[in-house]
Amino acid sequence: MVNLVQRGQNLGKESFLCELTNCKIHVFTTLLKGFYLSFVNIFFKKQSILIEFNEGTSFVGPFFIIHIVRFQGGLYMKLFDISTGRVREGQLSIDFPEKFNQANESLVLSPLFVDLHTHVRLNGQEDYDSLSQAALVGGFGLCVIQPNTRPPIENVDVLKGHVELSKSKLIQFLETISLFGEIVDLEMLEGYQDNIAGFSTDGIRYTSADLVKAFSEKKNALIFDHSQLHEIPGDFYLGTGLPNSLRTYSNEAIAIFRTVMTGLEYGFNRFHIQHVSTAISLETIEYLRRKAKVTCEVTPHHVFFLPEDINNSNQKINPPISKDRDILIDAVRKGLITCFATDHAPHPEKPLDYEKSPYGSSHIEVAFSVYLTVFNDIELVLRNLTLNPLSVLERNYENSIMNFPDNAVLIDTSAIYVVDSKKFYSKGKNCAFDGMRLRGKIIGVRKNGRWVFWNGEFIN
Repeated sequence: MVNLVQRGQNLGKESFLCELTNCKIHVFTTLLKGFYLSFVNIFFKKQSILIEFNEGTSFVGPFFIIHIVRFQGGLYMKLFDISTGRVREGQLSIDFPEKFNQANESLVLSPLFVDLHTHVRLNGQEDYDSLSQAALVGGFGLCVIQPNTRPPIENVDVLKGHVELSKSKLIQFLETISLFGEIVDLEMLEGYQDNIAGFSTDGIRYTSADLVKAFSEKKNALIFDHSQLHEIPGDFYLGTGLPNSLRTYSNEAIAIFRTVMTGLEYGFNRFHIQHVSTAISLETIEYLRRKAKVTCEVTPHHVFFLPEDINNSNQKINPPISKDRDILIDAVRKGLITCFATDHAPHPEKPLDYEKSPYGSSHIEVAFSVYLTVFNDIELVLRNLTLNPLSVLERNYENSIMNFPDNAVLIDTSAIYVVDSKKFYSKGKNCAFDGMRLRGKIIGVRKNGRWVFWNGEFIN
């Protein structure tokens, strides 16, 4: 705290007057005996100041000596305020693992992120241990697992296995249940309701007849929809010049309409459309919002790449990269798309051949950076990674296990780095962004009141 005072004013026994003429105090913060010293940029012209800091020690500078005699309490820094969805200056009484420049304007402390679209593999590939580490490195505290595991999450026994494997990990996992499986009513899964996010079609081939049968048998719940006409072939959209570019541009939009309208006929009214990739899909969603509660997400690759950027099989994604990247970006800015997901789809290694290569990219560790690089708007990015996805789940930070600031992520919004997937904690090294230069870095992650990750390393 810095207060300007007039020369000769009574400062009291707990403060010291410093004479500064035409000089500047530079901004920095240091961790000293467990407390923080807060300095601010001010240009002084022939005036005296009273500087009050925290706790009893001394600081010697080029123009002055200050003795700190009283703990004023707390750390001042930029915080993402979940009540307003804005970044503000705030005060916190928390410790940090090491000294850092608290007055750095690029640092922001945020609640942990929420990913509505995550894949786990098991069977020797990405498991809940490696995924929880990778997610935490990326700033995520909650991930919604999609059902296309082997075996798929479609019955109670498989669900119980996933819940058991995922409990007591670094982050919280919610499971989605295959819409086409044996489980009919999610509310009847006694003891597991808190572990389930909803039904999902993701990663499962289905037809119109399959949808009708599933909706006619299941009880109303949130539907996560991978919208695709699986009967139409093609790995890439028509006209892109890429291998097997046979998929019609209208494929996704027709599938969105089919799922929502069919679900409505059977009493379903909450739909979350995954990884929207085309402008016509957005138009379809806008129409359907007149009839049901329809939310949607975008994923990092669809706002970063254009079809002409694709040069390796790690960039083979489902749905494919489309020509509508800039329209998707604009839709986010206008609030038509309100959630940022990852669609983290890890594979140990993908074949170079596009047609033999599976879909997906491993990038949960760098997803935040991709979004900040694209949008250059920290408030928009944080809203779409925190408040908005959590609201899709009809949850909030106040009554979740991710209460802030006991659970938080420290971000440097100005840090620049080059992605090196070989260094990922994830077992999936198939990153579409490998070698890309990105902006914004996760500095530290705090869980349950203690820092568990800091500056690239986990803290025991």
